[in-house]
Amino acid sequence: MPGTDGSQASAIGRVSLALKLLYGVGEIALTTKMALFGLFILFFYNAVLGVPALWVGVASALGLAWDAVIDPYIGYRSDICRSPFGRRHPFMLAGALTMGVTFWMIWAPPRGWSSSALFVWLMLSVLLFRTSSALFRIPYLGLGADLSRDYHERTSIVGARSLFGLAGSLGAASLSFLLFFPTTTSFVDAKLSYEGYPRMGIAFGVAMTIAALVTFAGTLSRASGRDFPSPPRPSFRSFLEGFRLALQNRPFRKIWISFSLFFVAVVLNASVSVHFFTWYVKIADSGVLGRLQAAFYLSAIAGVGFWLLASKRTEKLTLYVAATLVECVLMGSAPVLFGEGRLFGTGDARPVFALYALAGFFGSALWIVPGSMVADISDEEALRTGGRREGLFFGLLNFGEKIAAGLAVLVGGALMDYFAYLTPGAAEQSETTVYRIALVYGGAPALLLLGAVAAVTGYHLDSAAVAEIQSRISERSAETGT
Repeated sequence: MPGTDGSQASAIGRVSLALKLLYGVGEIALTTKMALFGLFILFFYNAVLGVPALWVGVASALGLAWDAVIDPYIGYRSDICRSPFGRRHPFMLAGALTMGVTFWMIWAPPRGWSSSALFVWLMLSVLLFRTSSALFRIPYLGLGADLSRDYHERTSIVGARSLFGLAGSLGAASLSFLLFFPTTTSFVDAKLSYEGYPRMGIAFGVAMTIAALVTFAGTLSRASGRDFPSPPRPSFRSFLEGFRLALQNRPFRKIWISFSLFFVAVVLNASVSVHFFTWYVKIADSGVLGRLQAAFYLSAIAGVGFWLLASKRTEKLTLYVAATLVECVLMGSAPVLFGEGRLFGTGDARPVFALYALAGFFGSALWIVPGSMVADISDEEALRTGGRREGLFFGLLNFGEKIAAGLAVLVGGALMDYFAYLTPGAAEQSETTVYRIALVYGGAPALLLLGAVAAVTGYHLDSAAVAEIQSRISERSAETGT
């Protein structure tokens, strides 16, 4: 069965700090693109290039749908791959070498093209990038579960990954404003000009490739799956069977639905954040927007240590629910606290900094906990079916994430066009449009987060349950000699 080799058995104990850090660096490649997509993709193609927001949403959604389709299959193939580089690393290398250039393509469309031609460029470049990114991301996440079977050590591994991921998001979100869209004395909003976007694409594309290659080389010594005596032949039928078995896992279904709803909320919120600050809160200064992003991610980085300590004393589900509810309150309060005639009014960044810091601190728990929970679920799957499917589980989790993100961008684009009535390429918007942007930014995501909490009710894999599962797996292995 996949994943029952000796390298897996040796991965039960603690993982060195150096290995955790080398593994964690790879997350920079993944969160950099997430931060920049969330902040700029809709704004760039709609407000700068004049492509209708719904079209941008469709192109982004198609790319994410393609990503969602291939994620589980890449995970399945990495579960059964046999090579001198192990089962995860060949895919990681292919993704690392291609993701940077395909990321740059998205932000460097030819100038002077029509809206329809730009739509086609966006769609094709997003498809290429999503493919290369998935080749790295899904095996990379599976590798994290391979490294240890310890309940708390898994959280520590995901914590290291989250730490670098937050650092990558911090750099992308804050430096993008400061380096590529600086505020000038001419009072021209640099975010509304084309020039900064290709430079941003190539700079962060190179950074993503370097981070991915560091993780590939740094974790190669722990590559699993080199020593399977009889490699199973991949087939679409066996993939579908594994897909079916994974979705029959009740704890996984709960996490999958909950995390997907959470992701719809987060991406919807992020995709209209520049619109919200520019027209509703009336903070257009790129330096301030960059510092807001820095406040969020610095607080999140500070929160990683707290949540790692808390996870040793509190069950993962409790942390997940508490953090999600706090994020719900913070998002839902934004349209009420800010804007003309409201408590914090417009133009004052100080209360925004406070709320962003709180959101970052509690949000960091949601970077750590779900991945650790999926690793626990893979143990229950191993006990139930006799096979390990970490890659497939993370592929399915990302399947839901990508469908959710695509839906969020699509819905966000549609709401900008048909609910807020945003005027593409215009520096000013109507009062009705501005208020409705705030509702899309805060109110809708808050409702989705309440759904995410409801979906995870009844999840039962606490520390005692996982310990019992692992004990039974060990007993069965001792009896069968595997």
